[in-house]
Formats: sequence, C-alpha cells, structure tokens
Amino acid sequence: MLQEIRYAIRTLRNNTSFTAIALVTLALGVGANTAMFSVVDGVLLRPLGYPHADRILQLNTVQLNTSRGGRTIPRLTGPDVADIAAGASTLEQVTFYFGGEVGVQMPRHADFVPTYFVATNFFSVFGVEPALGRALTSGDAQRAAVIGASLAERSFGSTASALGQTLRVEGVVYEIVGVMPDRFRFPSEAQLWLAIDPRPGPPWGVSRTAYNYRAVALMRPGVTLSGSAADLDAIAARLQATYPDTNAGKTFKAVPLQEQLVGPVRTTLYFLMGAVSLVLAIACANIANLLLARAAARQREIAVRAALGASRMRIVRQLLVESGVIAIVGGALGWALAFAGTRVLTRTTAQQAGLPRLADIEVNWLLFAVALGTSLGASVLFTLMPAWHAVRIDSTDALKSAGRGLTGSSGRLRNALVVVQVALSLALAIGAGLLFRSFVGLTQVDLGFRTEQRLVMYAHRPARTLPEYLQAGRFLETAVERVKQITGVTSAAAAMGVPTGQYGSNGGYAVDGQDFRPGSPMPQAIFSLSGPGYFSTMGIPLRRGRDFTAGDGYDRPFVAIISESLARQSFPGQDPIGHTILCGLDGSPRWMTIVGVAADTRQDSPASPLAATLYMPLLQHPFHGNEVQIVMRTAASPSSLIEPVRLAMRSLDAETATKFTTLEVMVSTSIATPRLRTMLIALFAGLALVLAMAGMYGVMSYVTIERVPEFAVRIALGASPGGVLALVLSRAAWLSAIGIACGVALAYASARVMNTMLFGLRATDATTYAWVLAAVTLLVMLAAAIPAWRASRADPLAALRAD
Repeated sequence: MLQEIRYAIRTLRNNTSFTAIALVTLALGVGANTAMFSVVDGVLLRPLGYPHADRILQLNTVQLNTSRGGRTIPRLTGPDVADIAAGASTLEQVTFYFGGEVGVQMPRHADFVPTYFVATNFFSVFGVEPALGRALTSGDAQRAAVIGASLAERSFGSTASALGQTLRVEGVVYEIVGVMPDRFRFPSEAQLWLAIDPRPGPPWGVSRTAYNYRAVALMRPGVTLSGSAADLDAIAARLQATYPDTNAGKTFKAVPLQEQLVGPVRTTLYFLMGAVSLVLAIACANIANLLLARAAARQREIAVRAALGASRMRIVRQLLVESGVIAIVGGALGWALAFAGTRVLTRTTAQQAGLPRLADIEVNWLLFAVALGTSLGASVLFTLMPAWHAVRIDSTDALKSAGRGLTGSSGRLRNALVVVQVALSLALAIGAGLLFRSFVGLTQVDLGFRTEQRLVMYAHRPARTLPEYLQAGRFLETAVERVKQITGVTSAAAAMGVPTGQYGSNGGYAVDGQDFRPGSPMPQAIFSLSGPGYFSTMGIPLRRGRDFTAGDGYDRPFVAIISESLARQSFPGQDPIGHTILCGLDGSPRWMTIVGVAADTRQDSPASPLAATLYMPLLQHPFHGNEVQIVMRTAASPSSLIEPVRLAMRSLDAETATKFTTLEVMVSTSIATPRLRTMLIALFAGLALVLAMAGMYGVMSYVTIERVPEFAVRIALGASPGGVLALVLSRAAWLSAIGIACGVALAYASARVMNTMLFGLRATDATTYAWVLAAVTLLVMLAAAIPAWRASRADPLAALRAD
C-alpha cells in the first residue's frame, strides 16, 4: 500500500493540471459547504445553551381587530405581563425586560453599553448562574446590577475587581453583585443587567396600550406548547371581558425562544444553504468528469500494466488510491477554507447583518465529513466505473485503439454531467443577478434625506425627574451650539428618531374633528423628536409652514410637524396647518398645533415604505429628550471631526456618554442582510460558473482528442478549419441548450422563495433572465471554443501517422 501511495503521489505530481483542478474543485466544494452549513447549524439547528432551553418561550401580543387583519407585536403591556404571570398555570415562571444601548456612568468615564432592565427572576428563567458573585434576588430592585465578563475586564481591570463596584444609569446607583460569563449575552449582546421590580410599575407599566416590555417564560415540565397556548387564550378571553376598551381583539402567543430569535434570518440562511449545496453538486459533477476524462486518457497505461501481469484488482486499487490521495489533500484544503470562511461570516459580514447566536457558530466536524464523504463518494464511483470497464477489455485492442477513449455510456454520462453543471450554475447565476439588481435598486432609492457628509453622535445625559430631564434637554441644546463652532461643521441639530438609527417610536394618534373612541383602531405614525435646524441639516424639505425654534419649549404651546403621508392620511384635500393632533408618546394629554408639513422619508431602511411621521420638539417631550442623536453636516470628512467633537463634549460634561457613526454607515447597516445575500450568492454563482466552464472545457477537450483522426481526414478531404470549429461547437451548443433550459426551469421554480428577498422587481424579471442567459452562454461556449479551435488546427499528416 505504501508503494501504491508513493506511485499515486508521483503520478498526480506529473499531471499537475489535472491534480490542481481536482484539488481546487474539491476544496471549494467542501470548504464553502462546511462554512455555510456550520453557520446554519450554529444559528438555526443547535439548541440554545441553556438548561431546559426547549421550555423557554417568548410571549407576544396578537391584535386581531386591526385594519390589516391581524398584527403580531413582540412585546406586552405591563398589566398583561402581570396578569399572565399570576394566571398562567402552565408557566413555571414569567419574567420581562426592556432596554438597549444606553449611557452608563462608570467610576472614571461614561460609555454606551448594551443595558437591559430585568425583573429579579430573569436569570432563574434561563437557569444560568454568574461566573462570580450571585444572581439578582427579590430585594435587589433599583439597586443591584450584574455585569458581563468582557465589560468587567474592560472597565474595572478584571472580573473579580468588578464585584462591589458601583455604576450609574439615569442617575440611579447600582452595585455590581455578579459577573456573567461571556457566553450569556441575552438579549441582543447584553453586557449589563439592572434589577427592577418583578411587577411592571409606573410610569409605563400601568397602561394596557403601551407595549413596552418583552417577556419570556419557562413552561412547567411535561406541558406542551399547545397546552400553554390554550392557557394563554383563556387568560386573553378573560381580559377581553374585563377590559373591553383596551383588550378587545387582543390575544397572546407563546413562541419557542429559539424560533423567535432565528425566525427573521431563517429564510435567508436556508436559501444560502441551498445555493451552496448546488455548488457542491457541481463540484462533484466536475470531479466525476475529470476522473472519466483521466480514465479515458489512461487506457494505454492500464493495458500495458495488465499485459505486464498486474491483476484487475491491483489496477482498480491503484486508481482508488489515487482518488483517496486527492480526497485527503483536497479535504485538508477544504477544512482550512471552511475555517477561514466561517471566520469571515461570523466576524465581519454576518455580524454586520445582525445574525443571532454568533457565539454558537463553529466549524462542524460532522458537516465537514458529510461534504467530504459526498465528494469522495463521487470520486470512488466515477473511478470504479471506467476502471472496471478498462480492465475488462482486451489489452491488444486497448493498445491499438489508444487515444480513442471510452465511448458509449461513458460519453453519454459525461455529457449528462455537463448538462447538470450548466443547469445548476445558470440557476445560481439568475438568483445572483436578481439579488444584485434588487440591491442596486435599494442603494439608489430616494430616501427623502441626504446621507453624504453627515456625522451622527449619540449622546446620553442621565436624568430621573422632570427637572433633570428639562435640564438635560437644555444641556444638549448647548452641546449642539458648541459643536456648530467646530471648524468643518456647517450645521447641527439634535433628534430622537433619525432614520435607520437605533432610536425611535411609533403608535396611534388622534386629530381634531375626527370621532375617536377608546379602544377603537387609531391611525398609526412614526414618532420622532427634533430640535431647531433638523430638517435643513438632514436635507428634508419643508413643504409648508415652519421649522421648530428655540422658543418651542416645555412651557410654551405644544406644536408638531407632520409628513406628507400623514397629511394625506388624516387631512385629505385640506391644509393641515393650524389643526391639532394628539399622540401617546409620553402620556401627555396636551394637543399639539400643526405648524409645518415635511417631505416623506424612509425610516427603517431604503426598503421601508414612505410612512406617516409625526415630528415633535425635543424640549416639549423631555422624557425622551435626554438620549438623542446629534446630526452634523460637515464640510470635511465626517471621520476627521470625531475627535474634536468628542473633546468638546467632554469639556462640557464628562458624564455624558457619546458614540459616533455616519449617516452613510447607518443606511448601509440597515441593508446589511440584503448585502450579505447578494455577496454570498454572487460568490457561489461565480464558483459554479467557473466549475461549469471547467466541465465544458474538459468534455470538449476529451471529444476533440478522441476525434482528432476524424478531423484530420475531414481536413485532408477539403474541410475548412472553420467547418471543423463549427462541428465541435455545435455539440457544445446542444449540451448548453439543454442545460440552459433546465436551469431556467429550476430558477422559475424557485421564484416564490426569491420574491420574498427582492426589492423593486419580481423573480421572473425578463431583463435579468436575458442578461444572465447571454453571459452564461457566452462563457460556456468560450470554454468549449478553446479545444474546438485547437482541433481545427490539427495537422492531417501527423494525426493520421499517429493513428
């Protein structure tokens, strides 16, 4: 066996082109599939790393009486949380939380930290314990905190040093009583958990229409999901009868936590997994074609070895050893590629796209073995078939017909493999073309605001009482005026709810002159707060009326600016200026006079519709005005102004937390998932096309070598080189035509899935199909043209003499 391995290595080294193509094909197919499958396994399939993870549920609100026929809200109101916790017999525990990135005042600095206010039983629902210290207890509300290990090390030097330290959030002092291990970061990369009362309280916890809390629950052992659903339905029915004004048409839905986390990315990941599986199929077909061609070229060698006494099994075993060497080396390259691909997906592109459970993604040995086994199986199968045929023919006949190759079923099989490669690569290319055109459409859509030369600073100043909130608002006004004085800043304004940013709110509103009854459906709008100069700084045109001014303070008549969509929605055919409007942003009962109408904007991403938006002055809604975005229009590069602005803010107040980005980055991040899909499917389609071209090249090379004597006779009898070229290309065209027809059918069959991922076009877009068909046909025929051109230049005398 060692002798055969050495001989196999020497043989493969002497045929570098075959070896290189086979190894690259195998490495790309196995590596890409292992990386993609590892992501799918870590995100979608692997159980959550909590004890009794299958019993942890996310509780959602379902409104059945909306104009859209039903709406799921991934949050609950405070009273609904309390009622479910008290009345659900199928749930062992119910807990709730809210929060996000907020400013945290550390002993020596302030910083934005992913922070969540959690009920004191939060960690017991997940069954996790701190790495150091203790978890929260019932007496910890408003005074104790648990910190993540990485934040503890970054802020206090070590995890042990963090215990007993204090920090402040919104002016409340919290003592760190525990340190969580880095593997626990629920929810959403949390690093700081602050204890609140286990029952939601004022000011927002008493409203049955304010969905401010996310809730998770632990089912009792032995209870099924359907049993828990029936329990929640009974509670919802009881609340509908007791509170018809607020709970009519409202019910609750329990979803397994893992399903809730991965649901938004499930379709994308399964789609990419299907795409990369096609790459593996094409790779296997290409390897099969390579081995068939190699077996045909080695007929004379096999015949000589048989004539010298080698047994059939010895010859077959030698060929299998060569396939095994290719599989081992190619598998090692694929393993390295899988590690690199997984690292790229988790640490860069996938992280920007917001994939959940990144910490659970790792290269999976089992998936690697499956991918390698599939390729190895194809190698063995397509080594055995021609090898067994070769050792069964007469050695004398083989030596006489050397160079004529294997015919019949082997040739038909190779043709079928080429058709498969062309079909699968075309289907992938069509998908890539559709996603590319969709993504280009996203980048070119009119956002309703300008993104270039806009620096965005998030600023958070702590506050607890109304006077403190008012003071925070005045301070941020001063900060805006200070950054305006920095060289390179041409204008600046503060806001809460900048498009594509982290802040924002929405809800129902009422306008004067319209019948409004408690419990009836209300028109919906996005709520945004802004200071003077916001619209001009953002490049949002004011269609009518005026902007907010410094005089629109808390002690002045409340005013508002509405978007054109809201004007059409609630004031059709009227001038909305002077009308009054009311919303429940902060529970204020004060009506606001409409003083302006602004152009529509896309709030969440370029794919968002132009929705109704209600703008209000920051100073008139102070409870939402201490954590804002300050947008700066700059004459210089926005990144060059970060440090001067940071120093200016520190000189004003070192306890105001800040962080920086640009509006272009915010918009780019909002379309990160479409970008991920487009980039990966384009990569997979490119690999598939390269492999398909290699397959076509291999088939046509084999065909031309096999038919060189025939072409020589044709040329000797007067056929032109162009005629020989056309003869060879006609066969390639026939194979391509069959593959293209199958590929179009496959792409058309996947249209329903593709439609869910596209913006501005359908999955059956004729223009995309036409361009991709033209490109793929050209590339495949180009791959066939090279051996065809070589055949048309055959020397008749040399070819006939060799025959």
